[in-house]
Formats: sequence, C-alpha cells, structure tokens
Amino acid sequence: MTRGKKPSPSGARGASKQRGGPASGPGAEVGKTARRPGTPNPPRKNIPQLDAPAPDTTFKDRDGKPHQFPDSSLKRVSAQLLHAKNKKWRYRPFGFPLFLPSGNEQEMFFDFYIYDNMDTLVRVILVMSRESREVWDKIGRFKTQYPMYTYELWTPDTLARLQGPRAQLDF
Repeated sequence: MTRGKKPSPSGARGASKQRGGPASGPGAEVGKTARRPGTPNPPRKNIPQLDAPAPDTTFKDRDGKPHQFPDSSLKRVSAQLLHAKNKKWRYRPFGFPLFLPSGNEQEMFFDFYIYDNMDTLVRVILVMSRESREVWDKIGRFKTQYPMYTYELWTPDTLARLQGPRAQLDF
C-alpha cells in the first residue's frame, strides 16, 4: 500500500502560481522553462557599441607608469575617458579586505583609483561587463565596511553614456 501526497494547506492544485513559485504538474504551461539558480546569465542582445582604442594603446597613470589593457576593451575605454577628462588615476592590484558574516575574509579589487589635486583617494571604479548579484553583494559589503570611499560600477551601458558628446564625470 502506498501513501498519496498530503493536500496542500490551500487545497488548490495551482497553489504554487498563487505564491509566485514556478508552476509544475499537469496544469503547467508547456514551452516555458524556469531558469535554475545555478545557470549563468543568458547573453545580452543590446550591448552598446563602444569606441575602444587599439589593444596596443598605452595609457599613463598619475605617476607616469604606462599601462596597456590588451585583453579588456572596457578597461581601455575607461582609461581613455579618465585621460580625456584630465582625472588623476591609478590602476593597481590593491585589495580591500571584506569580512563576511561567517567570519571569513574576502578581498575586493577595484580597477581604477581616482585622486583629487591633494592626492587624496576620492573614488574607486570597478569595470565589469555586466552586473550580477554577486558583484552587488560585494559592493554592499564594501559600502558598509568602507563608508569613507565612493565607488562606481562601470558597465558597457555606463561607458556608452560617458562617451556621449556632452557627458560629464560627476567627480
């Protein structure tokens, strides 16, 4: 003798639709697939076209150190924008230690560090190809643990807006 499933508290067969969960069972729509939580993001269709410098272009930071970004057109576009707007910047692998709720430590690396005329760090910039929940989770931890620093996340959409004819950096 086998036992059947217990009826749900609401007694309705389509209760998962009412709660906002994925529909399953005989009444579910055919052809619509729900994304599993572990699957990567689908490719974007409307990526803006950026005017990226050549991969062998050399950029100089505030210390006169030359930088080339042959593997990242987004970093080349960012460095070109910062140079065109006369901003003092550095590109260096300096990690901010972030403390997780579990007690572990994780490092957060930014791409560009922006300085003012008094050589004070005023802004950190992270250049990413797309936003994700993990990135915003790290940025949220950074914001609570280092409230003295202002951060920016530059995506292709942000860079396209900043490459516009009347675009201004807010710093």
